[in-house]
Amino acid sequence: MLTERLDPGRAAAAVFLGIFIGIVPIYGFQTLAAVGLALLFKLNKPLILACTFINNPLLQPVIVLSSVEIGSFLRHGSFHPFKFSDLSGAHMKEEIFSWVVGSLVLGVMVGGVGAAITAVVVYLKKPANPGLRDCIRFVNKTFAKSSSYDRDYVRWKLRLDRIFGMLAAEDLGSGTVVDLGCGYGMTLCFTAFGESGRRLVGCDLNERRIAVARDAFTTLNAEVSVGDIRDFELPTAGLILILDVLQYLSAEEQLALLKRCCAALDPQGILIFRVHDPERGLRSTLTMALDRLLFRYERVGIRPLMLSALQYQTVLEGAGMQVKTRYFRNRLPLAHILFSATKPLAEVAS
Repeated sequence: MLTERLDPGRAAAAVFLGIFIGIVPIYGFQTLAAVGLALLFKLNKPLILACTFINNPLLQPVIVLSSVEIGSFLRHGSFHPFKFSDLSGAHMKEEIFSWVVGSLVLGVMVGGVGAAITAVVVYLKKPANPGLRDCIRFVNKTFAKSSSYDRDYVRWKLRLDRIFGMLAAEDLGSGTVVDLGCGYGMTLCFTAFGESGRRLVGCDLNERRIAVARDAFTTLNAEVSVGDIRDFELPTAGLILILDVLQYLSAEEQLALLKRCCAALDPQGILIFRVHDPERGLRSTLTMALDRLLFRYERVGIRPLMLSALQYQTVLEGAGMQVKTRYFRNRLPLAHILFSATKPLAEVAS
């Protein structure tokens, strides 16, 4: 439902047709009609099919009764008490005709209400950045030839992690992009949307993920390698990314790495990194607990370490950076802080 077209107009059309088909008495052909119309008009197939289930054991008696009464009113100008026994008596044809006529009107009425509500809900819930979906499709297409396990990991990471929506709304600058602890390189690929010639540089300790990234990035200007971020040689860059990696380092190593990144940035270059927020009560506890489980699974041999937001901000401002912070909760109940630090022109001039 989420991967097919879900703009307000088409979502409303899918709901209208699904409800209409569910109410009209074409039993045995409702699913076929719903899928056929979805293909014909290029509507959201799961959504239109789901709406046909308005015809269910709980609602069907109400739908039949309402249809017969509406049909009777339209044909004779008045309602009349309905009994299901009428459908097998002498007036069976009369009642069935009223049922069909009324169901058409009822389908239009209920479908119209459902469509209106759907249009409003989808409009209010639509992404703040309409280009996000195109970026995600670009990344998924890049990894289309990877193994099914890797494709699924990339697909679900893009769906569940709010960081990609936030990056789509950010100014990602220009020039070389460096991703420290890049894993599969999804974020690198994300930044290349619309600018496939942009130089992408990444490193990670996971050899398998780096191999997957190399195979996927054949059409991109990418250089990904196995390496330790603590001594990775940073090129001059317009954008440096560090996402969920700093907790693997000691306090001194974290601060030293951030200083090196600031020094490697071009004028107006941007450093973006995400860390866990240790000051959000239960959410922070869950976040750190999940990280400890991950560290144990990976046999890292240390405990994750997060500094305070003030410590990170102090080292960035000490390097002359203009700092913005954003506190947010991921789709899983995890608490994060996103730092975005821009290197001013004055920093280079001095």
